[in-house]
Amino acid sequence: MNEIRVLSFLAWRGDRRVGLAEVLTSLGVLVEGHRWQLIIDWLVSPELEAITEATANSSVTTSRLIDLFGGDCQLIDGELVGYGDSPSVPEVRIRAFDSGHWDVRTGSPELLERILMLYPDARELPGW
Repeated sequence: MNEIRVLSFLAWRGDRRVGLAEVLTSLGVLVEGHRWQLIIDWLVSPELEAITEATANSSVTTSRLIDLFGGDCQLIDGELVGYGDSPSVPEVRIRAFDSGHWDVRTGSPELLERILMLYPDARELPGW
């Protein structure tokens, strides 16, 4: 298993917010087949009820999350736990922190490389 690392990058690019759907879309095929468990602490969305129902007590596909979190949806505080090939061992965790940062925890060198390429301001955190 590869070393687990945590990268954090800004959720705002000038006056534009990078939302969850954009983060997942930008990671592309690296998370395409994943299933996700969500822990939502604070979410602002006109679709709050639909999102809460769709994600409660069940895992959700990446494509479904992109659909749910597109548009005017802002995950302010919460965590997504992504499962790839193994349904019992998470491959990646994505955390929204105070609507200002996205933190990604993974041992996948490909995911880490992709994040650093897409978000050059990403910095390593000592842990999470």
